[in-house]
Amino acid sequence: MKYAKQQLAKYQQTPLMIDEKLLLQNLIDERFSDLIISARSVQVQGTIRSIENEDIVLAVSVVADLTLPSSRSLAPVDWSIELPIHETYISDEERLKTFEDEDAVFVLENNSIDLDQVVLDNLVAALPSQILTKDEENEQTLPTGKDWQVISEEDFAEQEAKEQKESQADEKQLDPRLAKLDDFFK
Repeated sequence: MKYAKQQLAKYQQTPLMIDEKLLLQNLIDERFSDLIISARSVQVQGTIRSIENEDIVLAVSVVADLTLPSSRSLAPVDWSIELPIHETYISDEERLKTFEDEDAVFVLENNSIDLDQVVLDNLVAALPSQILTKDEENEQTLPTGKDWQVISEEDFAEQEAKEQKESQADEKQLDPRLAKLDDFFK
């Protein structure tokens, strides 16, 4: 769904109410096929309104049911999210400096807001870095291959501590041939 700036200008007093089910699969296939397998349901509810200085404020809530690839095996995993989106769109790029760094402010492209793109971009930004199937979550053994293995963060921390202790022990044992040099630097 695209909304032109001129169309939204008439929604200063009362906002434009949105209650749409978006079909994002084609857009997902074009832009993010490696991150999202499919979008079963994407429901958007909220408002778009124009404010006195020609800015456009988008305040919506997105409820989406997606299928993502497992970060370990690429097997399909169902994932649901409820995501609030609050963004401001401006026409003049120079005005970006007047907003706080924390504010979600964007310059309007082609004098319109493409709700499909906005929702998809926010969904992709909210994707978890690790998602596993139920079997992978319950499985205790991690994948291995020739000359490599995946280890847990706890195992990594243990390994680092052990290597550090060994390194300190090696430093304490001084080669007897260099003992006199050690006294020289004291």
